[in-house]
Amino acid sequence: MRTLSGHTNPRGCCHGFRMGGRPLYAYLHTGMHKQHRKTRWPRRPQQAMLAQDGTLQGQDPILHIGKTQFQNADFPMDEQGRTYHLGTKRGEVANKVLSVGSTKRAMLLSQLLDHSDKGAHLFEIESDRGFLTITGRFKGSPVSIVSTMMGMANMDFVIRECLAVVEGPLAMVRLGTCGAIQPPAHLGNFLVASQGSVCVRRDPDAFVPGSTLKPYLFSQAILPDAELSSLLQQHCAAALGEDKALHAFNVTADSFYSSQGRPSTHFDDRNDDLLASLARTYPHALSLEMETFHLFDLARCSGGRIRATAVAIVLAERYTNDFIAASEIEKLEKLAGLAALTTLHQYELGVGIQNEQTLTV
Repeated sequence: MRTLSGHTNPRGCCHGFRMGGRPLYAYLHTGMHKQHRKTRWPRRPQQAMLAQDGTLQGQDPILHIGKTQFQNADFPMDEQGRTYHLGTKRGEVANKVLSVGSTKRAMLLSQLLDHSDKGAHLFEIESDRGFLTITGRFKGSPVSIVSTMMGMANMDFVIRECLAVVEGPLAMVRLGTCGAIQPPAHLGNFLVASQGSVCVRRDPDAFVPGSTLKPYLFSQAILPDAELSSLLQQHCAAALGEDKALHAFNVTADSFYSSQGRPSTHFDDRNDDLLASLARTYPHALSLEMETFHLFDLARCSGGRIRATAVAIVLAERYTNDFIAASEIEKLEKLAGLAALTTLHQYELGVGIQNEQTLTV
């Protein structure tokens, strides 16, 4: 897919749309569009859309789910059994899922899946809400890569709606990014949340005038799946080195700013001592991000159907205020992605339990 400026846009998206190297708004504002009235620009391929009758329309390799009629307000699904936020149905999601933060990372890591010259193919679907699911095989094992985006609410959509469309158990590895609370975690390290996760939440009632409540609440810790975490740690260490792939205790915050101790001159967040308080309360806490705790919480509440763990790449050192070089991120994403996919490939979902369902894609 190419925009009118000729730059490749792999998702067929017009964000950042440019005309002749200029932003579209500048092009229209200056009247330059009158000079291009007779110019024949390359046409965008029509997006592949799933019509309400189930037929596929368009040529984009990514299936885009449009507006459909949903039923059951408690757990909305359309007539085909597609979920409300992810837009997937049975047979389109594997029992082993790699959850990543962005669609760009999902597409990057899909390059690690088995190639079509081996008889494999990828199924790619993007919902009306912007969630991208890519299902294929890694070393022969069915796996799905799902863009979770950010925060516990989006993680909730992904976990619940993936579980709703698979048969049997679900193994899920989250691959995200984080800030390092304290040494020995440093920029570029892989922090595997094998030691558990806690949640920190901003308490709105504490900001009511006259309140004596603490502004931030800390939860009790939740542990991940031990076997899945051990495998992930092993493969992360093989990819990056044992001194840079660390067993970590995770802290999940309900926001990027206030609940992670980022100071603000615009809001009364009362978080000046939050990072120090976290380090005192949890002396082994290393990673700080926004999703892992909720994954572990839902796995705990799934009756044993979900086995979960997580790894985060350190992009920021909160204790030094340093940030990683942008040129390093993609390389680290590929290394961590390969470790996570290898973990899912080797992980056995359970003796006597259906190890993989029949995929229709």
